[in-house]
Amino acid sequence: MTKGTPSMGKRQKRSHVTCRRCGAVSYNYRKRTCVHCGFGRSGRLRKYSYLNKY
Repeated sequence: MTKGTPSMGKRQKRSHVTCRRCGAVSYNYRKRTCVHCGFGRSGRLRKYSYLNKY
């Protein structure tokens, strides 16, 4: 498959939509989890000691 103009017409699917909890466009509506805040996976907010997101 080429990387140019023919493959640009196939970009129509949306795998991530806006999250209800954090507002980021990182909620996977097929897996029903947010990769940004962890909504749907756990009740806790997704944060790690080596990340300074929150």
